[in-house]
Amino acid sequence: MVSKGEENNLWSEVLLLSGLGAWEFKKEDASIYLSEPGKEILGLTMPEPVSISRFCQLFTHPLNESLKHSLILFTAQNLPFILRQTLLNGRWIRIKGFMVEDGEKRRYLGTLEVLEVWETVMDFTLASQHEYHYLFEDNPMPMFIWEFSTLNIVDCNRQALMKYGYTREEFLKLNIRDIRPEEDIPLIEKYTSGEDAYGEFHKKIWRHKTKGGDIMHVEITGHLVEIDGKRCSMVLIHDISERIEAEEQLLESLKELSDYRFALDESCLVVIVNAEKKVEYVNQKFQETSGFDTAGINGSSLQILYPEEDDSLIRECWEEIRSGKVWRGELRGTKREGGYFWANTVVVPIRDNKRAVYRYIWVGYDITSKKSLDLALVEERSILRAIIDNLPIQIYVKDLQGRHIINNKFQYENFLGATTEQETLGKTVMDYFSKDKAADMMAYDQMIIQTGKSVLNLEEHYFDEEGEKIWLLTNKVPLFDSQGQVMGLVGMSKDVTKRKKEEEKLKNLYKELELKAKELEISNQELEQFAYVASHDLQEPLRMITGFLGLLEKKYDSILDDKGRQYIHFAVDGAMRMKSIIIDLLAYSRVGRKEEKAKFINVGEIVENIIKLNKALIHQKHARFKVHPFPRLYIPISPLHQVFQNLISNSLKYQSTENTPQIEIGCKERRKDWCFYVKDNGIGISTVYSEKVFVLFSRLHSKNEYSGTGIGLAMCKKIIENLGGKIWFRSSEGRGSTFYFTVPKIAPKDPPRIQGV
Repeated sequence: MVSKGEENNLWSEVLLLSGLGAWEFKKEDASIYLSEPGKEILGLTMPEPVSISRFCQLFTHPLNESLKHSLILFTAQNLPFILRQTLLNGRWIRIKGFMVEDGEKRRYLGTLEVLEVWETVMDFTLASQHEYHYLFEDNPMPMFIWEFSTLNIVDCNRQALMKYGYTREEFLKLNIRDIRPEEDIPLIEKYTSGEDAYGEFHKKIWRHKTKGGDIMHVEITGHLVEIDGKRCSMVLIHDISERIEAEEQLLESLKELSDYRFALDESCLVVIVNAEKKVEYVNQKFQETSGFDTAGINGSSLQILYPEEDDSLIRECWEEIRSGKVWRGELRGTKREGGYFWANTVVVPIRDNKRAVYRYIWVGYDITSKKSLDLALVEERSILRAIIDNLPIQIYVKDLQGRHIINNKFQYENFLGATTEQETLGKTVMDYFSKDKAADMMAYDQMIIQTGKSVLNLEEHYFDEEGEKIWLLTNKVPLFDSQGQVMGLVGMSKDVTKRKKEEEKLKNLYKELELKAKELEISNQELEQFAYVASHDLQEPLRMITGFLGLLEKKYDSILDDKGRQYIHFAVDGAMRMKSIIIDLLAYSRVGRKEEKAKFINVGEIVENIIKLNKALIHQKHARFKVHPFPRLYIPISPLHQVFQNLISNSLKYQSTENTPQIEIGCKERRKDWCFYVKDNGIGISTVYSEKVFVLFSRLHSKNEYSGTGIGLAMCKKIIENLGGKIWFRSSEGRGSTFYFTVPKIAPKDPPRIQGV
């Protein structure tokens, strides 16, 4: 029995006797370990392992770069290799690398073998004519020899002459440029620029040109040879044009199939099922849509996709395709993570040479979004129909011939007298109205259909069975199809009989109101005339009373005691107050009677003039005024002057004797009007009297405290309201008052500008 160590020594001796060296690359230290024969072949004496770079430096450049590249691929990607390399001492070496698995470990091993000269360079001399004739002249494949230095063809065999179409004399006058297409000549320069460009052995695919100009694809196998001391390449020609053409056609077919598959995978769900209903293949689109990956569904039945409630449809599908027919329809699939997807599906049975079905191709187009929209549309239509049916108006749709194709519940129950919509469909107005009335309705309908224009707020009437006149307010609009062609009309009618009756009542009431208004206008004119005459005529006896009282006091002053003089004073004072009331009442009655033309005015000038008119009183009370800038308005002057006069006078009048009057006058611009204000620090107004301030003849104080007739603020209210504005106040007793009034903006040609007083 031979031990493991003896066995290893035995094989080492075999390698040594065979002239082979061994090497191993170890990843642990990234070094190459050499056997003793290996070190001897490489000329190494060191006992240590060497790195890949040091190993490659033992060989000549540039072949050592190829060796380095092969070693890197070998150790990184387990790619075996066989190379012929030249050591720096000129010796040729064959290097092999291969990976073996030792249990769970991978080992990267190789051999080194010294090559003889005849294995590297074929030297054709006169002593080897028999071998040359056998390898070259009698070779059944085309061959020729060309010289590196000149690129001239120096020899060829009979098969080469037949392939290229030249005589021997013609062929030997050519160089390799002459048998290559013009566009490939730069490649010749690239690959023949140096004598060692081809190496000892090479294999390439080129395009060659025959004497007739035909282009063929050839695979050449070249060997470096020496003839008469010249370096040459002997090439063996293998015409692969048909193979290349077939490969190109195959590639084109594969590309076309790949394009088809790409298009199919991008747009469709694809499943291949065998005869036992087991899934063999699903494409990526199917996996993305359903959530089932290849590993999770291959070998399973498609039944896992479909819900139980669709079982009858699935059975129908299988029965049809088993009979060899193509099935088309919409299928609902269950997603792996829950939910459904819809596919517009085609299932095609595939037959073998004996016409037996052995496979099914399931191709579906994902219509989940469309189906969701369809379901949403159905739900939306249901909601819309429920709304339409429950609206308290008549809604209907007619076709081009005026036949009803839709009637809502209110229409068919309350107007057409039917219990179901179905009873009314296909009928026209001719079935429900008199001939004349129906003809008028049909004429309107045809006008809408022919012109494509709507008729809105059409009032029409008919008489019911009891002979009562029924009024309808109708809108009719044309109904267009997707191409913009009129396909009918939509009508909506509302029973407005009650409204029409109310309108008749309102018309009658309006006539009565007009009559009353005229009577009132005449009465007002008479009252205004009476007030004017009365106020004018009452002043004459008052003047007589005051005059005679004055004469009485003057003539009998000597015999009158204090009591008599006091009585005369009371009588004169009462007459004077009566005169003031009559004058104010006359002014009040004239408000609004005489319309003054509007013009542009600076409100600040009005305020300034009023202050000047009250100059004596202002000086007497030491009053102080703060006047803000005012706008330029388009308005009658007198009414505004009268309002400011009353408000400023009141601010001066209603003051405590201890106070120095502080009066502020200004305005603020608002969106629709100007808001003016007059603010004072007077005695103020108690909230108890807030409702009486603007009432005619309302006095809040006795005549002994403050003079006045109680007409001024009532007159201001009447003036401002006639101008379209409002007047109000804010006050606190003992702390002053602020009166506000507004004047609407009128769009004058000259826009208002804020100006100072």
